Amino acid sequence: MINDFMKSLAQFSDPRFRRVVLIGVGGAILTILALWGAIGFGLNSVTFFTDGGWLETVADWLLGVGLAVLVLLLFPSMTVLISSLLLDQVAEAVEDKHYPHLPHPRPQPFFEALINGLKFALTALLLNILILPLLITGPVYIVAFYAMNGYLLSREYFELVAARRYDVQTMTAFRKRRQMKLWIAGVGLTFLMTVPFVNLVAPIIATAFMVHYCIRLGAFQPDVAA
Repeated sequence: MINDFMKSLAQFSDPRFRRVVLIGVGGAILTILALWGAIGFGLNSVTFFTDGGWLETVADWLLGVGLAVLVLLLFPSMTVLISSLLLDQVAEAVEDKHYPHLPHPRPQPFFEALINGLKFALTALLLNILILPLLITGPVYIVAFYAMNGYLLSREYFELVAARRYDVQTMTAFRKRRQMKLWIAGVGLTFLMTVPFVNLVAPIIATAFMVHYCIRLGAFQPDVAA
């Protein structure tokens, strides 16, 4: 597993890896700036205190700070969302370099990838909201967070990679046979997603890692559905 991770990191010099990173970060910056400008314009058009004065100044300052914090919080999520639409290119780059013997993958329509990504994001958001009450339990929340997200991420990135060659039935059968090993890998990916700055490129690392890991587990073999 560690070797799969190291091979994924070593390929960051690949132009296709860099392209996904640049589009993800650049797209997030442009989106956030547009959002910041729109919200800022709206707030500047609103007067909270008819008399103006220092209260209005304080209100504007507090809103400005709040907007800056919102931007900082949204930036990693926006980067991940945009780059996730291009992860098929990362999988292709890994396969071209390390596994050229594999047959050509089936083309995955853009909107199929978009819908699948949104479904996963909404599911993950809902489930993480549902376990928030466990925060008061301390360690129980941490265990639940990594256990649940380990499952979600292992399934998401496995299906991202496997859907390039498997039909749904074969993909599901393979995942169930390797579920524990995939879950352990998913816990490691969850940790990556929680590390500041690393989380900006974590989806790329996760995709490349999952290609290596799945092939080592026996994926894409002629008898895989057996």
